[in-house]
Amino acid sequence: MSDKIKFHVIAYQEADVWLAQGVEYDILARAHSFDLLPKAFSEAVAKTIAIGAAFDREPLEGIKPAPAKFKAMLDASIPVQAMDPVRIGKSAPRLDITFAKVA
Repeated sequence: MSDKIKFHVIAYQEADVWLAQGVEYDILARAHSFDLLPKAFSEAVAKTIAIGAAFDREPLEGIKPAPAKFKAMLDASIPVQAMDPVRIGKSAPRLDITFAKVA
């Protein structure tokens, strides 16, 4: 696995909850505000990697891309935040996360 995992994340609101959906990997996080989404998404990725590690899997091994509609949403969205690479553990790869908000 590469030393860095790139994510494009589409952020959108449903009712009173904000959702962050990974495009390259089908991982979803939710938060009560847009500002809380980056942390919630990073934690969801960290938990996914930890569960895989418990089964001796490489980080994100077997996690498929999100359905195509999320790629289409990304293409029509506005980039709003690029997070600095995040390291979630000493042995885990860096996460390079770019958020986009549905227009």
